Amino acid sequence: MGKDPTPITPSSGFSIELASALTVVIASNIGLPVSTTHCKVGSVVAVGWLRSRKAVDWLLFRNIFIAWFVTVPISGVISAVIMALFYYVIL
Repeated sequence: MGKDPTPITPSSGFSIELASALTVVIASNIGLPVSTTHCKVGSVVAVGWLRSRKAVDWLLFRNIFIAWFVTVPISGVISAVIMALFYYVIL
């Protein structure tokens, strides 16, 4: 993530790592599938937001969120098209 969404100091970096690790461990113990990338970005934004709302680059976070939101439907459509092509070409 670097310093793009919010400035990261050694202490906030430790908090980010700890929060994302705890989130993954707790979710895994419950049986929930989680993305470590999502946990890390969420931790970076949360730590920056707790420091100051202005410390977070909300435009960058919005773009990351849109990319997450759009990835699954687009992947599904692409997979369906490829599967349909294979189905009609082979059968």
